[in-house]
Amino acid sequence: MERRPLDVSLVAIYFVLFSATLLGILLWQIFGQHIGHRIHAPWQDQIIILPLCFLLAVLPAVLALGLWVQDNAARIGAILFVLLHSALEIAWFSSPRIPSKAFTVSRLVLNAAIVICLSRPGVRKAFSWEPMKIELRDTGSV
Repeated sequence: MERRPLDVSLVAIYFVLFSATLLGILLWQIFGQHIGHRIHAPWQDQIIILPLCFLLAVLPAVLALGLWVQDNAARIGAILFVLLHSALEIAWFSSPRIPSKAFTVSRLVLNAAIVICLSRPGVRKAFSWEPMKIELRDTGSV
């Protein structure tokens, strides 16, 4: 296995920060005392939705760990995650409630850069596993 490319390390760090931000927002909305965006759903709805939200918020951090240890499945998962995030950003872009079109465009550009980074031949090679030769020695005793 080759050394982890610098851009892959930066993508992994970005994913950890993205996950931490999502988790922070969720916790802030759950436990915040004086916020206007507090979760107001009945507990029967929250008990179903909140675990799913936490799972989705932790997913980028799990992908970051996989990128850090150069797992090819994590590389492919990160590409799929970024493509899904881009699709959601494009859908959000057409909404009249969008606070900043420039911010959304910058996130789309960042997502495109991540896909290009994780698809480069050098990165694919760094994430490929080389077969190991394992031999058992015959010690002569049983």
